[in-house]
Amino acid sequence: MVREFEINSFEEYHSVVFKHRETNYVFRGHSNINWELIPKVGRPAYSASFTSGIITEQSILDSWKRYSQPHLIIQPKDDWEWLTLAQHHGLATRLLDWTRNPLVALYFATENPTTEEDVCVYILDYIKSIVLNTPHEPFKLDKSLVFYPKGISARVINQRGVLSLSHIPNKPLEEILLNSKFKKLIIKKKAIPEIRQILTLYSVNEYTIYQDLDSLSKNLNRFIIETLPLS
Repeated sequence: MVREFEINSFEEYHSVVFKHRETNYVFRGHSNINWELIPKVGRPAYSASFTSGIITEQSILDSWKRYSQPHLIIQPKDDWEWLTLAQHHGLATRLLDWTRNPLVALYFATENPTTEEDVCVYILDYIKSIVLNTPHEPFKLDKSLVFYPKGISARVINQRGVLSLSHIPNKPLEEILLNSKFKKLIIKKKAIPEIRQILTLYSVNEYTIYQDLDSLSKNLNRFIIETLPLS
């Protein structure tokens, strides 16, 4: 069961997350309140191919391993590290990204400047689901879990990342991670413009999260549009 709370301002958001400042809470932002906690590989556009048996997650990951080699700075040591790296570069996996920084989650929820709908941030109390030593085979688990990814990607470090792995990827995480507690903060659309301004003031932006040249350009472009007066 997911408990829901309505958020009408940054101050209200801060008040709620401050009550969850212990280390056993992580956060995830959604720019659409109707999106469930289902990893990309379990969503309809992808799951049909996997359930048909035509392709497997392992075969897709193996392809990613082969073709990513020219771009790697650090070589992953096992499939957990490979999955983490592939997830952070957009591959459909059974992982979901979470963060220990509630401002990072808030950024992902509100990053679309043209949104005219409510957004949300999930809070997960993961203390009963965390594993410190990941099992050897991520595709053969009989339960879902939460784990700390190793720092093989700057994005993981910048976003203070934590990952969940779903053993039934096409089911919402709250239905299969039964030992954990979930909350959903519904951020009303009227609060989003002010929240975006506050996040900018606190230097929570594309560049501080991704730390690459593309995000630097995107952040400066946004600065031009939102900050400088039009002539």
